[in-house]
Order: sequence, then structure tokens, then C-alpha cells
Amino acid sequence: MRVRRLNSSGLSQFSEFVDDLRAGKQQNIPLYLLESPEHSENITLDLEVSDQLFSSRYEMGAYLVELFGGQDIREHLGDIGFWSWFALLWFEQLCPKKNGVPKPSRAYNYILSARYNHRPRHAIYMTWQLVNRYGVNAKFLLSKEMSTRGEITEQLMARQDNLSSEGIMLLASKLYFDSATESFKRGAASRSSAGCVNRYLVWLEQLKINYDVFMMSSSDLESLLPKEFERFRSH
Repeated sequence: MRVRRLNSSGLSQFSEFVDDLRAGKQQNIPLYLLESPEHSENITLDLEVSDQLFSSRYEMGAYLVELFGGQDIREHLGDIGFWSWFALLWFEQLCPKKNGVPKPSRAYNYILSARYNHRPRHAIYMTWQLVNRYGVNAKFLLSKEMSTRGEITEQLMARQDNLSSEGIMLLASKLYFDSATESFKRGAASRSSAGCVNRYLVWLEQLKINYDVFMMSSSDLESLLPKEFERFRSH
């Protein structure tokens, strides 16, 4: 299928569909919007996308990075219709279910918001950004479950500016993600135990008082880690 973008009518109907699902009104996914000339439009980029199942959000992000490779997508970086088109295409995979019944998250998880504080919540836009910037080191942020973000990602998103810092993200990946098993280390998602992700975020806020942490490398940050993080550094 050739990639298009949803126009205002397509976005309105997609948004209404998500709201209806959240209200308990079950209906078919309006996939016709993807190619309907009344609800979507062509883009200048020549992109062909396949209808496939992903095993994780990381795999989806890697697919998009490869798809966009060599293309200049700058004009679409803030394009609500472009990113929302992909979310509609893969909505079946992205939508959480309870007892087999779709229970979608808030609309801005699927329809790119005009509000910048909501944009990191978008299932497609943020996934592509993370993989495009951090490659395999983004795996720890991108849940194996397509329909959820995961506790650690939610904690890190509490301070969205941290997501743009390579040093902060690479160190977090090193501390909390076991690349051999592709899973989080035990205790990483705790809310209060020594060295957990939540403690990492508290430590970063303290560090920002005296350091420009966004200019620091992961090794620079690691050299300042308190002893409570040793259990994650050594495993």
C-alpha cells in the first residue's frame, strides 16, 4: 500500500472512532480512510508500506527507520495526518484489549496531537524517533507488547526532556536493560528501591542543579553515579 496522509475529514472520523471505542461502542476499524480520496491524500514521498505484524514496538520502529531511509521526511515531522495514517494502519496491533474487547488509550496515542507535551505519547511518532536516534539502545524503552508502553517508559516520560538526551538514554539502557535476555533487570521498575529507574530520575534532577546533563555523555554521567546504582552497573 502506498503511504498517504489523513486529511481533516479522515482525522475527524479516526478521532470519532477512537472516542466511540473508549465509550464502549464496538465497531470495525475504518481502514477505508487510508486510501479514500475523501479522507486521505497523496504525499510527495514514494513510500510503499506492507501490512505486517510486529513482535515489538522496537521492531515497528526499525521497520519505519528502514522505510524512511534515504528519504527527506522533514516536511512530515510535525504532520498530524502523516503519523496518524500509520497509527490507523496498525491500530489493531496498537490498541490494548481486555477479554478480547478493544480498550484504546487516549486519542493522542494514535492521532498526533498539536500539543507538544502530548506528542511523545504518540505510538508511531515517538517509536520512530527513538529508534531513529538510538538504534538498538532504544529497545529498553519499546515494549515487547505492541499495545503498551511499559512501566519504565512511563516513568521516563514523566520528564520528556530526558528522552532527547543521548547520555541519559544510553546510560539508562546500560543500567536497566539486559541485552542478552532482552528484558529489564530485576528491580529496575520499582518505585523506591535503591538504584531503580525512579531513583535514577530523582538523581538526574538533583544533578541538573550543578551540571548541564544534556551536554554530558553516558560515560560522564556514569562516573558521577552514587553507590546505590552499583547493583545495576555490575549485572
